[in-house]
Amino acid sequence: MIRSLRDFLVGWRQVKIALADRTSAFDAMYRTGIAPHRERRRDGEVFFRITEADERRLRAVFAERGIGAEISGKRGVPAALAFCRRRPAVPLGLILLAVWLFWSGRLVWDIRVEGNGEVPAEEIVEVLASLGFEIGTDYTRVDFDQLHADYVAAQNRIAWLSVVMDGTVARVQVREMLPGGSEPPPAGTAANVVASAGGVIEEIDVREGTAAARAGNVVRPGQVLISGVIENKDGTSRFEYASGEVWATVAVPLSVEIPLERVEYRETGREKTRFSIKIFKKTINLSRNYGIAYATYDKIDTIGRVCLFGTLDLPIWIERHAARETEPVTVTLTEEEAAGEARTAMRALIRRETENGTLLVKQFTERCEGGVFRLDALLYLTRDIGETVEFAVAEAGPGNTK
Repeated sequence: MIRSLRDFLVGWRQVKIALADRTSAFDAMYRTGIAPHRERRRDGEVFFRITEADERRLRAVFAERGIGAEISGKRGVPAALAFCRRRPAVPLGLILLAVWLFWSGRLVWDIRVEGNGEVPAEEIVEVLASLGFEIGTDYTRVDFDQLHADYVAAQNRIAWLSVVMDGTVARVQVREMLPGGSEPPPAGTAANVVASAGGVIEEIDVREGTAAARAGNVVRPGQVLISGVIENKDGTSRFEYASGEVWATVAVPLSVEIPLERVEYRETGREKTRFSIKIFKKTINLSRNYGIAYATYDKIDTIGRVCLFGTLDLPIWIERHAARETEPVTVTLTEEEAAGEARTAMRALIRRETENGTLLVKQFTERCEGGVFRLDALLYLTRDIGETVEFAVAEAGPGNTK
């Protein structure tokens, strides 16, 4: 440990020689007072270190003995100082960065969400940013009580939120709405549940309002299924915010077309890359003369956050922007290949359509004409077709009667 620290302070170089020259090389070094250390062997070669002060003597001794060697450049503090002398802007930038980070203790460095389950942390952070609280915000000027109230009012998925500063890290503690929970509708607003698609009603589950259809009815899109208008016995009406589920059997047509000849863009292997660094809200471009001369290209952006010692996330991001050149290539498919692609795409469409329903029957039709393979499907499935449509009502005293 002490030897490594000394090497770092005074400077060192790494030497590589052939294993066959080891005996004569080490004998020559010991005779001239050169002390090699940290020796290791690999693939018929010997690696060791010498101090910067011994570099010239070593070259002279090896030249006299006819020993071939590869000697690395300077390493350690002297090398770092020489680099700083050649590029003074680098240490100056590091010093300014250190000063900025020291004085940035009033700013939010990181936001960590706790207690969420259904609501993604990214969504919570995005809403906070829309309210003016994000990484780089001066938290000493934030009215956290007002921020909590504004957040709850801005959405309807989080029932309670609290932001607690832990140093420069904002810990956001949330409590989500209970299943089925929602905010009460604003005054003067009622709603109907209407059909989002046509079909045959199988079951109606009314929570609020009055059923306007029954099992076995054939309904059209837009037809009222649960009414928010309640008729009283005395001929007056009152209004409610209708809610419930309406399960119906619906027919869903799907179609996929795959041309037998198409143009695809494939990468040529050429790429241009530029880098930028983002500190809090400030982005600094690290590349110069970055121009894209490609006619067609894929743009790929990646961003990585700087993490100190693997535990502390700094408010610094390294962004990489790559442009990969592509060129058009005409691809011709056989009918079997086109059919395979069409069936794969159709399976994805069916999965999406049946996520919130139960598939009963599916029918397929395939044909290839005019250079296009076409796959049609007709699905019969049961799903909730109820859609809430709000409408305004005039205030008319208790019970909203008229």
